[in-house]
Amino acid sequence: MADNNTADNSLEASGILVDEALAGAVGSSGSSDAGMDTDTIAVQQRDVASSPSLPVASEKRSPTSSVRRLRNSHVVALALKRMLKGPAPTLDHIIRFLSSGSGHDKFWMLTQYFTKVVVWLFARRGQKSASERVRTLSNLVSDYRIMIRLTGLVPMAQYVRYAEQFPAQTQLLQWLDRIMNLTLVCYYPLEHIYWLGAHQILPFSENLVDIAGYWSCRFWAVWVAMQFVRLGEEYRLIQGKRREIYTRDKIDAAQMQVELDAVGAETKSWKTQLLINACYFPLTLHWSIRGSTFPDVAVGVCGTVAAVAQACNVWKATA
Repeated sequence: MADNNTADNSLEASGILVDEALAGAVGSSGSSDAGMDTDTIAVQQRDVASSPSLPVASEKRSPTSSVRRLRNSHVVALALKRMLKGPAPTLDHIIRFLSSGSGHDKFWMLTQYFTKVVVWLFARRGQKSASERVRTLSNLVSDYRIMIRLTGLVPMAQYVRYAEQFPAQTQLLQWLDRIMNLTLVCYYPLEHIYWLGAHQILPFSENLVDIAGYWSCRFWAVWVAMQFVRLGEEYRLIQGKRREIYTRDKIDAAQMQVELDAVGAETKSWKTQLLINACYFPLTLHWSIRGSTFPDVAVGVCGTVAAVAQACNVWKATA
């Protein structure tokens, strides 16, 4: 608040100073003209008329326009200073988003899959060189995302402990969590073998690298399939909550609305998770099957939709 008041006072003071300068410039101009005699003025007018190279009076830059231009530039400078010194909530939000592990990954995920769509668009227009450059970027980002998952087992171990310490709402959900966690425990080491062997960091045979790559994706496909079952059970629980609210004997209208809003938020989150899983499902099948004919542009579209949906969740979480 102190900075804003200082900027306002500076702006007001600058206006006063400029107005005084303007008045002084006009006043001095008038006094100098008054000091000339009529003969001098007549001679100057005759000289101007006889010299076509000299600018006419209307083309001369007046003191008023110069001072106004100075005043406008000073106002712009003060506005920029206030903008740079003031808070920037959107910039702060972007930094929080990119600083989080999920936000960082979702940014690169969106880049990886959207560039596949761009590759297809360039290739369709016959721009082969641009298409290959964007494809290189997409492949590099994909490789980078696999590399940063080399530490994926560490948070996975923490989540397994959490799932056992805080059981799910139903026995079915609890067992689904265990099966899904087991698939990820298998998925991560196989992906690590694939990446380290493909880059010849570890001396794995090509056959082992190939098998590890396919089986890692197959375990991921199992996880996605189990997620559909989990979402079905969660939907049953959400609908049960909604029915319980409507069939309750005594409930205040305001309290009822609060609980319905909470159920509505759960339903919205459930729909988002269903969309993400539906986009992941064809990708996992594509990478699990040898010789799959699923087009690369379809991979880009499915991945982009899933990335945007997940990025929106992380954006809200980092608000």
